Amino acid sequence: MPATLASLPCELLTSILETAASFNARDLQQYTYGFHSATHDRTLRGHVAPDASRWLSTKSIRCVCRQWHDWVTQYALRALYIRRWRGSERKTVNLFTRYPALASSVRRIFFDGFYDTETSAMIFDILQHCSGLESASLPWTTLRYGNSHTWEMLLRPRDDGTALSSLELLAVDLKQSQIAEAARQMDRRPLDSAQVRFNQLKRLKLSGSSNLMPINDDDLVSISQTARLHEIHITGTTAVTTKGLIALACASQDTLRVLEHSPLSDDGFKHPDALSAGDGKHLCEEIINCPRLSSLSISLPTMCSTLFSQHSVRWTGDVQIRAAGVCSLGSLKQSVEARRAVFDILAQSRQLIAAQEAKGIELRIEFFIDHLIFEPWKSLVHADMSIGRFLSDGSWPLQQSWSTKGPYGQTGQYGKDEQPYSCISEAEFFEGLRKGYISF
Repeated sequence: MPATLASLPCELLTSILETAASFNARDLQQYTYGFHSATHDRTLRGHVAPDASRWLSTKSIRCVCRQWHDWVTQYALRALYIRRWRGSERKTVNLFTRYPALASSVRRIFFDGFYDTETSAMIFDILQHCSGLESASLPWTTLRYGNSHTWEMLLRPRDDGTALSSLELLAVDLKQSQIAEAARQMDRRPLDSAQVRFNQLKRLKLSGSSNLMPINDDDLVSISQTARLHEIHITGTTAVTTKGLIALACASQDTLRVLEHSPLSDDGFKHPDALSAGDGKHLCEEIINCPRLSSLSISLPTMCSTLFSQHSVRWTGDVQIRAAGVCSLGSLKQSVEARRAVFDILAQSRQLIAAQEAKGIELRIEFFIDHLIFEPWKSLVHADMSIGRFLSDGSWPLQQSWSTKGPYGQTGQYGKDEQPYSCISEAEFFEGLRKGYISF
């Protein structure tokens, strides 16, 4: 008897309908537009929200039968984007309260624009209905305005054994008039409660900075008491230093696979050097003692060859380390010890690359020290050579090429005003360093 669509296994039918929806999505409008009030010209506003795109791409599918309509509901609500617009948060609370089955379809949820105590409460009202939620992107203020009970309910395992596995806390700067509101200065300190546990989370991401009660090292130290993370992402922050980062990394030492730390400015380096970073821990050693770590992009106060000394690490692909200096050295200015330390770092990193290559693993290490960018796997150095050319009357460097790197990425700092970078060999770099044409 020939198979019909209705008799197909659920997994196969899902694959067919998802393919049809993806084809339909290609014909949809991908951007939203507005009109300029003076000229009435159409102007681009932004992308169509992904959840709206999924709903529109399945319009013809959900009209076929009840079974397909139910499938479309689950498909469209799988990832939900809620931004502050015309009471969207209230509508969502009412919808999920009345139809909890809809809320159970949500796997990923993203909130944008909700930064006060009232809307934070509504966020938790929405979250309590999402019984299958796997990933949540929340305003950082929820960690201030939420109480211990709401956070315990969000993080604890459910009756079926599932739990929230990914949490993103997104921060922005607020207007001074908003900051001045007394209600916004409240901090319920949910992390002080022993019932708020992060041991079910696999991924934690902190993104952005704020001028109102930003997430800081103390928060991360509290989270680290129960965290067993697979991924840590801390990007664009100004209130988190390596103290909070390493507290999380050490707590998740046996499970950590991805570690990313990219501060927005030099704030992330206001911390002792890596040899004395709290409790006598050497940060370079702490990083290589994470046996499952495979992806690394990190900004440190200082670095040394110890970071590349452990050949049993699982690092793969592009690894990037940004540092303001070298461990245990107070100054890098034309120091013989500094040149020797950098030479050792380069040699040790090449040995690690070779060790990984012998295992069939491609590893590309790039590290930044002050304003210099090193690519040991290519034996190249990227920097602004203009002063060196002037001091040498144009005789150094002998060979150079324009670099596509820098000044972006220098130890995580932005807003610098350097000349375009050039690329030279390591041998020529050390020659220029010895003659004083270039310095750290």
